[in-house]
Amino acid sequence: MAQNNVSPWIEESAELPVEMSARVRLARNVRHVPFPHMMRDDDGLDAVLEKLSTAFDDYQKVSMNMLKFEDKALLVEKHLISPLFTRQGLHSFINENESVSIMINEEDHIRIQTMGTGVPIHALYKEAEKIDESLEDVVDYAFDEHFGYLTACPTNVGTGMRASVMLHLPALTLGRKLERLSGNLNRFGFTLRGIYGEGSVPLGHIYQLSNQLTLGQGEEEIIQNLDELKSQIIEEELEMRSRLESEHLLEVKDSASRSYGLLKHAYKMSLKEAAKCLSDVKLGIDLGVLEHDGFKFQKWIQLIQPAFLKMRLNEQHKHYTSLEQAVDEERATLLRELSGGK
Repeated sequence: MAQNNVSPWIEESAELPVEMSARVRLARNVRHVPFPHMMRDDDGLDAVLEKLSTAFDDYQKVSMNMLKFEDKALLVEKHLISPLFTRQGLHSFINENESVSIMINEEDHIRIQTMGTGVPIHALYKEAEKIDESLEDVVDYAFDEHFGYLTACPTNVGTGMRASVMLHLPALTLGRKLERLSGNLNRFGFTLRGIYGEGSVPLGHIYQLSNQLTLGQGEEEIIQNLDELKSQIIEEELEMRSRLESEHLLEVKDSASRSYGLLKHAYKMSLKEAAKCLSDVKLGIDLGVLEHDGFKFQKWIQLIQPAFLKMRLNEQHKHYTSLEQAVDEERATLLRELSGGK
């Protein structure tokens, strides 16, 4: 794995105006084995793990009990594991470019996850489905003919699938259109959340569009509805950007230029401030009021996260009295390097 850098699939991806990345996650459980929160040491998952391991010979096996806290946090920031998995997970299997992750013993016995940028969400679903079918050859899933796949949380019963798309929506945020949009999405069984999903807050005007319903709809229907809603939101965001360009271009240019100046010259930046500045610059570049050939919004957003910066501090053997202050200073140092400042 790319230990102290972004995932290769992000490094290799092209920048799009609104859509950032997409993810499909399948929740599966093993028949006759208690759900993880009810499991005891002797409940038979070890035998299942041995079978699963043979299906992932080409993947790197990562054992949670072998990792330090900062290493686990780094995997969370890469979206390869969930915060819950750092506390109770057993093993994860991660492919070479970190676009596929399988978590063992998170909320469910098996969580299959595929990610990508510039890849149709349907293609990610098909990739997850292929892995799912290969696992079904070695383990017996907990499945009910009426309800579908059985999961630890009732909201995942049915398809067991969560599909999501990460979107950069600064214009809709500035135009205060997201509250109305979120209400409309809820009626269709979808929601807008923060960058790390349920319970998280938006960062840098980045939102995660995902399905809430997994029962009563098929996988293909959920994927199609997500794709259609994503296209509608992108269209609304671009329309709002056109209004900004025609009616408030000076304000956009001023905000983007000020934020770019901070990125190039600041010596201390919080995560919230840095993400806001990156969002302003991204909007400015998209609207043609700023130029920066090497700007990579999705990559830089990940690099400014706390675990990445703590890794940099450790590698440089820097001494500090306050970790929080050291991280804010290192974030500013990194952003000066990336943006061509001093």
